[in-house]
Amino acid sequence: MGSIAASPFDVSADHTDALESLVVQFRADTHSKKIDLLVGVYKTDEGKAYVLPSVNAAKERIFRDDSWHHEYRPSALGPQNYRDLSAKLFFGAENRLLKQKRIISTQTLGASGGCHVGAVILKNHYGPWKLSGNLEIFLPSETWLNHSFVFKTAGIKPAFIPYFNNKTNAFDFAGFTSAIRSLPAQSVILLQSGAQNPTGCDPSPDQWQELASMFSERGHFAFFDAAYPGFASGDIDRDLEGVRLFAEREIPLIFVSTYGKCFGLYSERVGFLSILAPDEEVGKRIEIQLKLLARAESGAPPDFGAKIVETVLSDESLERQWRGEVRDMASRLKDRRVALRNRLEELGTPGDWRHITEQNGMFSYVGLSVEQVTLLRDNYHVYLQDTGRISIAGLNDFNIEYTADSISAVVKATVAKKS
Repeated sequence: MGSIAASPFDVSADHTDALESLVVQFRADTHSKKIDLLVGVYKTDEGKAYVLPSVNAAKERIFRDDSWHHEYRPSALGPQNYRDLSAKLFFGAENRLLKQKRIISTQTLGASGGCHVGAVILKNHYGPWKLSGNLEIFLPSETWLNHSFVFKTAGIKPAFIPYFNNKTNAFDFAGFTSAIRSLPAQSVILLQSGAQNPTGCDPSPDQWQELASMFSERGHFAFFDAAYPGFASGDIDRDLEGVRLFAEREIPLIFVSTYGKCFGLYSERVGFLSILAPDEEVGKRIEIQLKLLARAESGAPPDFGAKIVETVLSDESLERQWRGEVRDMASRLKDRRVALRNRLEELGTPGDWRHITEQNGMFSYVGLSVEQVTLLRDNYHVYLQDTGRISIAGLNDFNIEYTADSISAVVKATVAKKS
């Protein structure tokens, strides 16, 4: 028999597989009280998938429109109206940079696709990287699981800087800014605009001002990921103040966002990317590069989700309704935080649980160890990541008490064992 040829592929598992494995484990679990706190998908108080009424209204309009079709759209960058409406939403309708045609935008395949497009553009065209040959992006030590993988896959080395204080369960602003000051000039640094995944900890308005000054002084490049607009404060505009501040101060930036969360269009992969150009002429050249990249990666962007967004944002009444629905989702997330904290405190759970309500958005770093997380899964069928990240969006009226009781039991057991 002839020998089997070695595989031409260098295939190795990545840490992103760990989350998928946990999801598979959860689905295979037959326990009646199993709880999924793994993935950031907003559910109703009854634990069901939530479809925003404004999105339903938009879909009805689209289906009644005899002129709507499934043919290719004119541009590989996505519909012009979708891009214009999105840019106005994220940067402000009266933004001078939009009027100067210096914010260049494209539709992307969700935030993951947007991060990848941004990574490739930087790799191919960011001047300081081309001069030094050192392709390195600095990520918060606690950030979205997929960030590192996306940049690494694009040939960019991810490096990590302090972000979260495990003792206080809060944003480590001192550590974060100290690291930024020490980085080489013109470094590329990833920032999340609000409702930070996974910690739920964001800079304050004053801290955003300080960060902007620091970026300006050091010539750093900001790579913004805005996956959760509205989920921090309930107000889209307030959650984007940091992004708009950086843009107004003309700090070089790439901005990536998705309508997956704030429109509930998770599987439609409706993303958006903008690049701030130094002038209109450079902006035209950036747009050409984005078109070439779009043609290479997807040929043409999917239209249905973008059409839903376009329908809502182009109608004043529907947009107002949608903003109210986002505000309501953010408010319910805060209510769930309060309920979880209150129950933990009622049970006399060892530790300080104030951080649960001081953090915001879909996620919370509740401060559990890997041992405690494992016990939660094995003994109580409550599933969360090994980092201790809880998806607040997965809590509801029927499982908050059981979740809190399980956390309390695990914490008490491990504290007793140590003592």
